[in-house]
Amino acid sequence: MRNIPGNRSYSGMAIQRGGPLIFEELRAAVELVIATGDRKYAHRIEEMWSAVEENFEGHAALAVRSLPYLSDSYRKKMKILVQKYKNHIDEIRKMNPFGVPVSKGGWAGNGRVVNFALTNYLLHREFPDIIEADDVYRGLNYIYGCHPGSDLSFVSGVGTVSKRIAYGNNRADFSFIAGGVVPGVLILKPDFPENKEDWPFVWAENEYVINLGSGYLYLVKAVIDLLQTDEFHNR
Repeated sequence: MRNIPGNRSYSGMAIQRGGPLIFEELRAAVELVIATGDRKYAHRIEEMWSAVEENFEGHAALAVRSLPYLSDSYRKKMKILVQKYKNHIDEIRKMNPFGVPVSKGGWAGNGRVVNFALTNYLLHREFPDIIEADDVYRGLNYIYGCHPGSDLSFVSGVGTVSKRIAYGNNRADFSFIAGGVVPGVLILKPDFPENKEDWPFVWAENEYVINLGSGYLYLVKAVIDLLQTDEFHNR
């Protein structure tokens, strides 16, 4: 199994091993301000606003976690971007019936779907009047079978019908690892959805990805949190 990094593109910036340098600095500052509450990290996050603004979809999940430590003006600026981001979500809903960004590149898109849903979860917690809980649920629904081509769960061993032939360390046995998550549906040009269910060696569709597995667990916890919150409010 390999740990597949996320999108490393950033206009005008040198790319480091872990990602663009300014993104790595932002990530460090957010974790440090949460851990210490030190104002110097909050100040540095506010100085890096242009990075958040330029690539909000990529940085929103990170930046929103720092809001309790930042100024009211930062929250107001972020709310404007969240409202624009909501328009992006609405456009995705028009593109396909699943309400998630279905990848059309050379690597199947479950990682992007999970990250999309997690971003929506974190934004929903801070801006529930803008981002809906349904924008989180759709991501997990997609992973569990509401996707093009089949109703197969892309989490091995989870669901009545799940991915049972996958590219793990036992791939030569045409077997699976319970709880492993695969990249999923690959859209072959022009519009054919494929996930080979009988051949594990198509790694762009069937390889277990470490950070996708951890993201999936986080998403499950997020959905449980939302369902429990909704149940509480509906009593």
